[in-house]
Amino acid sequence: AYVETVLQSIPLNIQFRRTLVGNRWDAWLHLVTRLMEVQLSQQPDKLRWKLTRTGEFTVKSMYIDVINSSSIPSSKYVWKVKVPLKIKVFMWF
Repeated sequence: AYVETVLQSIPLNIQFRRTLVGNRWDAWLHLVTRLMEVQLSQQPDKLRWKLTRTGEFTVKSMYIDVINSSSIPSSKYVWKVKVPLKIKVFMWF
């Protein structure tokens, strides 16, 4: 219920011990933007993969997202993803 209370207040009712500047401020704004997309309900939580219409995970959708979202050449980006090596090799192929 606390998260719901914080998200309903405008501006957000959050205080920091230190001032957010530079990259930290940008990261905070990015996080807030993402949080505003969250819709809370009393229903039980369930996972939904946003990259497919059905909401179910597919390797193909993840691969396409990794390739399209990278500003670095895709083959270099694949090796930096934090997944098991066999998945990296599969994505690279």
